[in-house]
Amino acid sequence: MTQASPCPKPSAKREVILDAARVVFLEVGYAAASMDSVAARAGVSKATSYAHFSSKDQLFAAMIRRRCDRNSTFAPVDPALDARATLSVVGQRVLDLLLLPDTLAMFRVVVAESARQPDLAQAFYASGPGAGRAEIAQVIADLTARGAIRADDPARLADLFIGMLRTDLFMRTLLGLAQPTEAERAEAVAAAVDTLLAACGVPNAATP
Repeated sequence: MTQASPCPKPSAKREVILDAARVVFLEVGYAAASMDSVAARAGVSKATSYAHFSSKDQLFAAMIRRRCDRNSTFAPVDPALDARATLSVVGQRVLDLLLLPDTLAMFRVVVAESARQPDLAQAFYASGPGAGRAEIAQVIADLTARGAIRADDPARLADLFIGMLRTDLFMRTLLGLAQPTEAERAEAVAAAVDTLLAACGVPNAATP
């Protein structure tokens, strides 16, 4: 008698559902997506979907959180790097993330639904932009603790840094206009880092 293949572990099914959710949300938008359509795309029953996620809102939030957890944008930076090099690495990672097609597609989905689904917007912000802001603030706080820069309000400085990185490149890419070149990306990062360091009073900052 042939032994039946073992059933996928619950965690594996959860990953399959999240993979399917990403595809469905980006294909049809949040409003048109449903737990049924996600379950069908994942090849699981609706009951299985609800066993892992109690609502479409929860599913969307989990999908965003997983995307952030898997992203290497805020992986630790070599502590031996000086302030300029550290901020340049972080800035390049952030700008690359902002301009990813997947990031832009998810941003469009959330913006389209934010007025009708404020909880959705909150979940997206908390798991995405809000978490990223906190990570950058921590980098700035760590540089301040090392004496590499001077920042009285790391969170505020993180806001300004992200705003400088976005520049016109994010809007152009979001609207599907001329895509930024590698040179434009590098220039945007360099300008943001120069401005931040100048504001901190240490334009040529280096670790002690």
